[in-house]
Amino acid sequence: MWMKPTLGEQRRLLTATFEPPMMKLAKRCAEVWTQVEKLDEVLSTHFSSIPYGHLLYAIDKLSKQVSANVTANGLEPSYRGQDLSRRPFSVSLYPKRTFMLSSVYISKTTGRPCISAVQPVMNEQQFLGFVVADFDIRHLPLAVNTPSKLSSLNVPPPKLVNDNVRPTTTPPRVNGLMDQHLTEVLSTLHTLINEHGVFHCTVHCSSEQAMLWQMDEPYRYHIYRVEQLLEPDICLSYPRRPYPNQAVLTQQQVQQVLERFHWLRLTDERVYLRAGSLNIFNGMVGLSLTCEGSQYLTAAAFLEKDLSTWF
Repeated sequence: MWMKPTLGEQRRLLTATFEPPMMKLAKRCAEVWTQVEKLDEVLSTHFSSIPYGHLLYAIDKLSKQVSANVTANGLEPSYRGQDLSRRPFSVSLYPKRTFMLSSVYISKTTGRPCISAVQPVMNEQQFLGFVVADFDIRHLPLAVNTPSKLSSLNVPPPKLVNDNVRPTTTPPRVNGLMDQHLTEVLSTLHTLINEHGVFHCTVHCSSEQAMLWQMDEPYRYHIYRVEQLLEPDICLSYPRRPYPNQAVLTQQQVQQVLERFHWLRLTDERVYLRAGSLNIFNGMVGLSLTCEGSQYLTAAAFLEKDLSTWF
């Protein structure tokens, strides 16, 4: 998968940033591991030593939390004792003995995409547990220039679909991988547009691919297959960017357009969306429908149309 080298570079950057201070903190925690109040005090005292962290806590070998939740606002003891064995990072913990960076997942505390850095805690005699730091990916130092490196990799050519030929008899839609995961794919695109500088996207439902243009390198587009769009770590492949003030479309309109793409694709088996595009700077929507061929219209006009008019 041609996205993986970029994610590997991001992970190496994050590991180099987080592992040294996490190792130091784990050594301090080992000294007071069985003393709950002192363990909380150590985590609280050294919270600021973990750059970009928004949550810090300790868990035992079976992923039971043994400390309070520690944040910049103080201690939250009510979380002590909770079972974290279902967290994404817990699956491969025991008997792991080295620093680990989790995949991206949705934090139950903030409701935002996050990752966790996990450092084993050991003393001279035994393995005690882990100290864990959670990071909101919006605040991580992701490399700005990584998407450009994708262009040098061997990318398979996109599947070509002739959307301008109107068939005499439209074949029924065949539910593929894109259709099965269209909600998740469009949600990923919504996040990348709103928070990671993607300003133009084209969703090829028929060929199960998406093409993305990002503000840091507007002259290149990148092609993603459905499997790549479903990767939790895809947010790491683009730097965090605020939604641009120059955009013609609001974030709410972006969401509404993507929701209509979903509706047009799956509502009818004979009349359906083959491909849809969206550009937030010129406010244009591109459509390729089985009944209408290809057409372009403003997002405002697209959203004003009654959905029944397409059928």
